[in-house]
Amino acid sequence: MDMSFGENLQFYRRKNNITQEQLAERLEVSRQSVSKWESNTTYPEMDKLLLLCKMFSCTLDTLLRGDAESACVEDTEDYDRHMNHFNRAITAGVGMLLLGVAVMLALQSIGISSTIAVMALMIFVIASIMTFITAGLGHDTFTKKHPNIKPFYAAELIEKFDKRFAVMMSASIGLMLASVLWMVGSSALPLPAGCTRSLYVAIFMVLLAVSISGMTYAGMQKDKYDIEKYNLANSTEAKAKAKASEENPVVGKICGSIFMLALTAYLIMGFVWNMWSTGWVVFPVWIALCAISALVFAKSGKH
Repeated sequence: MDMSFGENLQFYRRKNNITQEQLAERLEVSRQSVSKWESNTTYPEMDKLLLLCKMFSCTLDTLLRGDAESACVEDTEDYDRHMNHFNRAITAGVGMLLLGVAVMLALQSIGISSTIAVMALMIFVIASIMTFITAGLGHDTFTKKHPNIKPFYAAELIEKFDKRFAVMMSASIGLMLASVLWMVGSSALPLPAGCTRSLYVAIFMVLLAVSISGMTYAGMQKDKYDIEKYNLANSTEAKAKAKASEENPVVGKICGSIFMLALTAYLIMGFVWNMWSTGWVVFPVWIALCAISALVFAKSGKH
C-alpha cells in the first residue's frame, strides 16, 4: 500500500535519526515547514524535493507517492542478490577465457587436430563474451532502477568479510606464484606417453585461471560492500561524465579489436609456421593490452 509524502518523509527522517530541526537546518527552511510537509499540509519546492532524494538515497516517485519502508527493504535485498550474481558472472567470464586456452593446449598435447583445439578455444571465448554481455546489460538495468542504495551492511559483517578478503587474496596470489613455480619446475618432469610439453603449459593456465578468477571475485565482492562507491558511480554527475566521454574510443571496442588481432595472429602462426603449442602467448598479451587500455582511458577521463 502506497504511503503519503508526509509519511515517507517521516520514515526516512526517523530511519536516519534526524530531527525535524536538523532536517530543516540542512534544507535551510524552518522547522514549521518540515512539520507541515510531514502532515501533508504543504509540499516543498522541487529543489528541496531533489535534495531530499539525494539525502535519503531514494527516487522522487518513491518519496512522493511510493511505500518508502517496503522500497527500502526491497532495494537492500535486491542489491545484495544482484551484486552476488553479477560478481559470479564476471568471474566466470574471466575464468572461461583462460580455461579455454588451457583446454586448447591440453587437446594439442594429446595429438588432437589443431583445428579442433582452436574450435574448442572459441567455444570458451564465445561463452565468455555472452556471459559478459548478459551480466553487463543486467547490471545496467539494475543500476538504472536502483541508482541509490542506502548503506545497510552492518559493521560486523563488513569486518568479517575483510578478514575473508585477506585470505582469498593471499590464497589467489599464492596460487599464482605456485603456477609460475610449476612452469619452471615442469621442464624437469618426464612427459606422459603420447603427450607434448603443451600439457604442462595447460596445467599452468588452469592454475592461472583459478588464481585470477579468485582475485577478481574477491575484489568485486569487496566493492559490493562499498555502497557509497556504488552510489557515486551511478550519480547524475558520474553518468553525465560517462555520456560526455562516449565520443572517445571506448575500452570495450579496443579490447575487441585487439582480440581479433590476437586470434588472427595465433591462427597465422599455427597454420603457417605450425606454432600451435607456443603461439598461445598472444592471448595473455591481449589481456595485458586490455588492462593497459583501461588504465590509460581511466586516467584520460580525469582531465
